[in-house]
Amino acid sequence: MTTQEVIDSTPRVSPPVLVAVTRSTVGELLSPHGATELPRLAERLDAVADALILGVDLVHEPDASADPDTVGVDPTIAAVTLAHHTNRVGLVIAAVAQRDHPYNLARRLASIDHASGGRAGLLIGVEDHRAVAGSPWTRAHPAAAAADAVTAIRALWRSFPVEAIVGDRASGVYAESHRIVAIDHRGAFEVAGPLQVPSTPQVWPPVLAWSVGAGDPVLAQVADIVIGAEHTPAVLHRVGSLIELRRLLSTAAELAPSPDTPAPLRTRFGLAPVDPPTWGRQVFADPAHRIAEEKEVESRAG
Repeated sequence: MTTQEVIDSTPRVSPPVLVAVTRSTVGELLSPHGATELPRLAERLDAVADALILGVDLVHEPDASADPDTVGVDPTIAAVTLAHHTNRVGLVIAAVAQRDHPYNLARRLASIDHASGGRAGLLIGVEDHRAVAGSPWTRAHPAAAAADAVTAIRALWRSFPVEAIVGDRASGVYAESHRIVAIDHRGAFEVAGPLQVPSTPQVWPPVLAWSVGAGDPVLAQVADIVIGAEHTPAVLHRVGSLIELRRLLSTAAELAPSPDTPAPLRTRFGLAPVDPPTWGRQVFADPAHRIAEEKEVESRAG
């Protein structure tokens, strides 16, 4: 059955509406059979939901009745496909640092945010109940590792500022590479950087965290939004099959009409835009300094 939960979010004019689907549901939707109705369902998603959470089973322990062998689709792949078929709904990728390294998550989310025009988000979980126990990346406590992953990801999202791309044909300068930095993050994870993808329309796509009891405080401190049954005021619909998704989309009330240019997902969640500074170790030398040094050497020689 479809369940309803509420989430904690910064207040806005109308509460955000989220729809969370499992990887198996996405697999049904993107299968040859389900793909025939994908355009219609995508249109309904744009009309009734602020964001679609992809792969919620990665961060939330599945029901006992769930079939662990059900074929599913990776949330990142699904987001790339759905970015093409939707125009408004946010695309939130569920992930767990136990399975995915922060660098890979930062790169995937940045790519999706570019592809969707600022509609990407990350739902970070503490533990993947279907993965082998432990983490290949860190020995830190899972909740501490998840929080540290968010910190590293955000630093990576600003390690390659989009302003560094000049694209000046006259001078032949493609990028001011000296503005790209290595973050040299040291925590539960060790990440040098920089990211290979320039900063995105949202700069920092919103980060959601799944409420998990004892792990809440450490993860809630870094997350933009915490999902959990005891929080308010936005609504989350969690569905476990394509049939449930059809039923929900056919009966859900439509949101207020959106402008011609959809708002970034941060705005949809009532979060303020961000413009954090780029910080880190300079990777490439500033050519202006090199030219100045060369001129000084020439003047001394003359």
